[in-house]
Amino acid sequence: MTLITKENLNHFIDYVHNFHDSTIEDVKLDYKNSKIILDLNVFWSGTPTIKKDGTYETHRTKIKMYFEEIEQFRLQETYQDYIESALLKIIKIKNEEFFCFASDEQEPSIAIVSKKAFYEEYK
Repeated sequence: MTLITKENLNHFIDYVHNFHDSTIEDVKLDYKNSKIILDLNVFWSGTPTIKKDGTYETHRTKIKMYFEEIEQFRLQETYQDYIESALLKIIKIKNEEFFCFASDEQEPSIAIVSKKAFYEEYK
């Protein structure tokens, strides 16, 4: 597992292309321990390459994201698993920094605000 920090946040977001065209496969809620785990099917990762037929090889992968010390959480009743372009950034609440993940900037199906965020890539 890799801890997401201010220093590697932008690199991670660039690597997964803001989760463009990805899907959320599973959401695991652990209220007792203040944790949420997202299983994501990532369509674009790394640097896309152009194949001989002119189409892109997007380097699909799977990423598990862990959010700990949850400050806020919202899951819409009519949940949408498709991500056009997600938001992952650091926000301030009462002068404290938190990670904010939202499946969409305007109308997210899922939004998580947490003190810690980790990820791991698996195939």
